[in-house]
Amino acid sequence: MSRPHDGHRSFFPVGNPFRMILPRGAHLSPKLTAVLTSYEDGLASSLRKLKPEAASNVLTLSWMKLAVDCLSELHTKIATLITELELPVSDWDDKWVDIYLNSSVKLLDICIALSSELARLDQGQLLVQYVLHVLDSGNQVPSQEQLKRAEASLKEWMDRASERSPRLDNCLTALQELSGNLCLMKVKHSAKGKVLMRALYGIEAVTVFICSVLVAILSGSSKPLVEFDVPEKFGWSKAFNDLHKAIIGELSSQLSRGGVAAVKELEEVEVCARQLHALTSAAQLELEEGNASLAHAVSHSKEVVMSDTTTAQEGGHEDNLKVAEGISREHEVIMLQSITTEEGLDTANVKEDTKTISHTKEAMVLERTSDGGHQDDNAKHATGVGSETSGLERREELLNCISSMSKSAEGLRLGLDSLSKRVGDFFQIVLTGRDALLCNLRISGGIKVAAEVRS
Repeated sequence: MSRPHDGHRSFFPVGNPFRMILPRGAHLSPKLTAVLTSYEDGLASSLRKLKPEAASNVLTLSWMKLAVDCLSELHTKIATLITELELPVSDWDDKWVDIYLNSSVKLLDICIALSSELARLDQGQLLVQYVLHVLDSGNQVPSQEQLKRAEASLKEWMDRASERSPRLDNCLTALQELSGNLCLMKVKHSAKGKVLMRALYGIEAVTVFICSVLVAILSGSSKPLVEFDVPEKFGWSKAFNDLHKAIIGELSSQLSRGGVAAVKELEEVEVCARQLHALTSAAQLELEEGNASLAHAVSHSKEVVMSDTTTAQEGGHEDNLKVAEGISREHEVIMLQSITTEEGLDTANVKEDTKTISHTKEAMVLERTSDGGHQDDNAKHATGVGSETSGLERREELLNCISSMSKSAEGLRLGLDSLSKRVGDFFQIVLTGRDALLCNLRISGGIKVAAEVRS
């Protein structure tokens, strides 16, 4: 853990008492004091705005946008401060120039890495949009072909989302170098230089810390986090230390656990994608099983039809035999009637007995048929209702998951676009300040050369 300081520790626990008696260095005029106080008050105000109500809110694109806006505002203010100091670049110490240029280069590299990672995440959204387009069937359940295409694209997106840009790994080294070189340079004979160094220290400390948080969130790792304390003599130290304490512990804990994704908006999309991937796989398997069952049912129905046809043919032969047998019996009855007539028997009783036997057989057949039909209808009704209810539940679950993913993906897309724009704006602010310094150095160098030539 690096701790910036402004020199070696004093032997005296409460400071050097001789420094108060014999103060060294340049004294600040009321005007310079007012300029410095205004700048540090603004820095403290910006840090207080960044303090979240809950530490977990830092893992959102909305907080990241607020953080980048804070950096842009602070770097714009430092340019205004330099103008108000009226300190020409020709009066700058070479060490000041070297520190500023080296720090700005590393900061530009970090901006490029952040933009690259945001662009990679945004490109991944094309796969999500393709999945949603494929599954868009109105209120109808997607077909087996749609589910198959969506499943493959979802798997590809989840694999890409778990990857991280290698440029983020390079940020770790840059952040460590920036935090290691962070210190308040001593200025002995320039009051304006003292104000400038104090202001530059403040903006560098805040920039390094915020950038470390941004890189840690996008990389999903706590390694880039930079921890240090700011001395109490700075007007913005309390706001900084409060912000540091509010987020660093919880952020380190959450990032060390690992998980679906560090950014909450991305995590929401990944959760929906995994759920949708599971549902599409299950629905596709169910459709395949349904097609297999349908094919089996068709095959079975053909066998039944063939069996019924054969039975019907055989039944036709039996009917013919029964007809023949009936004719024979009829002849026997007629003969019996003739015989019994001759013997004086009652033919009416014989006919009545024959009708009773026939009606009894018909009633038994109808009863068996009726009972079997009612049993089949009850079984079919129970099975149909159960499958229909289960199918409706799966249909609603799938459609709800598609709707949730669509909303989450839209929120992620808008958040990435907005954050990317802000990082690009911050990059331009840093680059503009660097170019302005180099331009002033060239002008002051040309003036010096011209003066030497004249002399």
